[in-house]
Amino acid sequence: MSAAPEPPGLRRVARLSARAFDEALTALTTEFGDDAEVDLRADAYGHGAVEIERRARSRGIERFVRDADASPAVDRSSTLYGFGVGRPPLISLIGEVVAVKRVAAGTAISYGYTYRTTTASTLALVGLGYADGVPRLASSTATVRVGERRGLIAGRIAMDQLVVDLGDATATVGDDAVLWDDVESFAAWCTATGRAPAELTTRLGARIRRVWSDA
Repeated sequence: MSAAPEPPGLRRVARLSARAFDEALTALTTEFGDDAEVDLRADAYGHGAVEIERRARSRGIERFVRDADASPAVDRSSTLYGFGVGRPPLISLIGEVVAVKRVAAGTAISYGYTYRTTTASTLALVGLGYADGVPRLASSTATVRVGERRGLIAGRIAMDQLVVDLGDATATVGDDAVLWDDVESFAAWCTATGRAPAELTTRLGARIRRVWSDA
């Protein structure tokens, strides 16, 4: 199944890899057979429990953890979501550049002016904020990729938006703004925010559209 077309409006997307999930399910069933178990708590840790369960059942899995107070006998499913050390995340988080501005060195940015550019820089305004589950702890700490350049989040993350300092790089309104999409960027976001992988994905908000693709 290819990715569904994006609806009109601001792009807030969590792209989920069907290929990676199928590979993880194969590993799970190969190792545990009929005892293979999938954890569906916390809306399947932000990935969408309904679709996770449907895909698991299509592979013959019938054992699920649903009770918020329950604990699996063995943590067999964390790698399904890319929570294991060195494993790529199942979910990639992508926003949209909604404005671009070139500013001089010393420009103060966002609430409280806690961040100032050190050189003339390109700033990209991205339509994701803490209302979408982007941790405010990432302010002036984590990076976002626009085009080929990862830039630092400049200043405090707002409710609906954040600013990325791209330095001398260029950007265009409508560009993807990728918070994480691989092992390195996901691990970096966990480190920058002090959050465990499961906590980072579980808090992603309802405005973010979950889209499965073959990639």
